[in-house]
Amino acid sequence: MSIQRYLTALNAKSLVLGLFASFSIVTSSISLAQNKQAPYPQRIITVAPHLSEVVESAGGANRLISVSVYSNFPESVKKLPITSDARSIDLEKMKQLRPDLIIYWRGGTPESQIESIKKTFTSIQVVSVEPKKLTDIASDIETIGKLLGTEAIAKKNADTFRAQITELKNQYQNKSKRKVRVFYQVWAQPLMTLNQDHLIADIINICGGEQLFAKEKLLVATVSREAVVKANPEIIFTAVDTQQMKTDWSMWSSIPQLAATQKKAFIDIDGDMISRPSTRIMQGAKRICSEIDRIR
Repeated sequence: MSIQRYLTALNAKSLVLGLFASFSIVTSSISLAQNKQAPYPQRIITVAPHLSEVVESAGGANRLISVSVYSNFPESVKKLPITSDARSIDLEKMKQLRPDLIIYWRGGTPESQIESIKKTFTSIQVVSVEPKKLTDIASDIETIGKLLGTEAIAKKNADTFRAQITELKNQYQNKSKRKVRVFYQVWAQPLMTLNQDHLIADIINICGGEQLFAKEKLLVATVSREAVVKANPEIIFTAVDTQQMKTDWSMWSSIPQLAATQKKAFIDIDGDMISRPSTRIMQGAKRICSEIDRIR
């Protein structure tokens, strides 16, 4: 299973299970399932690919002891044991590793797995992360930094990320009154896209784009090819694996009246740089902004 399909599966499954709750505190999308009085955590397990990246930004990469499948940044995590994937969590292996902090993605971890973790690890901190805006990523970094006692490095990286967001907004968000019609293709068969509550929707808005199907009820929504043609996107994005061949765009490029066809605006984005809510998503955001600006 590719990373893009993995993340899609996580989103789809979590929608069915109703996991997309509101943030539990105002300043961050992190919530503490259990908050025991203890020294700063030294043995961290993460339960989604992007979480090792967030921990790294918070200054805790050297405390990671286990990660999920497809975790590949920072480089050091590739050597760590894997204890979770989109379908399951290896609780026995987790117990053997003796973690003192577990971080999971509330928007992508099935409720049954969350409950199993809480029941198994009753004396340690279990932390959930659910960023829905780019600024939430910065807040999450700072909150994890406080948990780890690494506030200084966490604040530095969070502030750098916030400055990059501000720079993008200043450069692109209000550059033109006319918004570019954008279709973000999550999957081709079935044809799926994202609604306005997804993090990528925040990026499209910052870049001065008008996200088609933003009002869909489901975070990851199935749409028809006919509906997309009628909406007439000027540019279409999709995420791909770095090991994957380029997307077959023929289902769209074969339609001459489509604005995206006329503008030759079918764009592959590295999935690691757009599908993972960590600081690396800024690379994908900059690419989306520049491509939207190019065809404006």
